[in-house]
Amino acid sequence: MTDRAVSEVLGFALVFGMVVASVAIISVSGLGTLQDVRDAEQTNNAQRAFDVLADNMADIHQRGAPSRATEVSLGSAQLYTGENVTINVTAIDRDTADGNESVERSVRPIVYEGDGAQRLVYEGGAVFQVSRDGGFTTVEPPLVVRDGRVLVPIVQTRTERVRSVGGSTVLVRANQQSSAVAVAGTGGQFENVSVTVTSPRWELWQQSFEQTALSACAPDPGAGSVTCYLEPGTSPDRLYVPVHEIDLTIEL
Repeated sequence: MTDRAVSEVLGFALVFGMVVASVAIISVSGLGTLQDVRDAEQTNNAQRAFDVLADNMADIHQRGAPSRATEVSLGSAQLYTGENVTINVTAIDRDTADGNESVERSVRPIVYEGDGAQRLVYEGGAVFQVSRDGGFTTVEPPLVVRDGRVLVPIVQTRTERVRSVGGSTVLVRANQQSSAVAVAGTGGQFENVSVTVTSPRWELWQQSFEQTALSACAPDPGAGSVTCYLEPGTSPDRLYVPVHEIDLTIEL
């Protein structure tokens, strides 16, 4: 009986020690993994929200909707409107006296910044995913270069000031203020068409442009900009540069 009692106490101590050791191991190594999984899922949710945001914006600048609202769940992330970037479209117009057409607008990007410096940016109709190691485009800019037709919409999202919110679910509300064609022409009257973007994400703009006929690009890293031209010798039959002014508000 005495030997049996000692064995039960020893067995309890061994089992209890294994439980304590397992909890300690999970606390040290497992919580970090769970944190990584949580951050990845939060980024995936934000990516889906920005896909919806891009679709809602397209409803405004492509299909004429007066307004749209997009819900974004932030968790521990932040959502803010960044510093203005600049989009400029230039062409030589053979049918006018001065021979030049140029349209330039300042565009306010919408930025989601999560843990680990992961960022999603809606800018000029495009969505970029950016990290310390680089970035890629998840929604291409609304540029059309096809069959002699060049359409370069400038999606001019605007706010009066930079605003940042975090730690909750927010509503990004977009209201169309105006939509007008700044440049329009047919009959091959334009040549030397170029688009210049001055933005911290100019390299991603260049990658997107190079997938179209705007493949002759001249980057200027010092200025944080890139200028991309239609392929040499290309004169579009039709050129349109519509400007869509969209006012943004972020509501908690």
